[in-house]
Amino acid sequence: MPVEHRVSGDDVQQIIAGALGSVAGTDWNSVKTFAQGAVRVITGTACATYLTPLIAQQLTITDFKYMLGLSFLMGTLGMKSVHKLTTVLDAMVAKVKSQ
Repeated sequence: MPVEHRVSGDDVQQIIAGALGSVAGTDWNSVKTFAQGAVRVITGTACATYLTPLIAQQLTITDFKYMLGLSFLMGTLGMKSVHKLTTVLDAMVAKVKSQ
């Protein structure tokens, strides 16, 4: 059975908070192209959008202001986690190619 969800103003604010968190947390010195920077920001935003409600439920956070702060934090941490993972994978691929 399909679940219907309409995007509310609160959802938009949460997405914006996650996007701003991922922009703020991006290490722009290591970004080589615009596309790479855009992918990092989109990844951080997606992490924030999907993880914030789950983590808020686990922590029993119900105040919307705290949810926005959590979304900003999830954007930053989600983007940084994916960046670290891709850095490790790139190093592993380079090592395999050099052998």
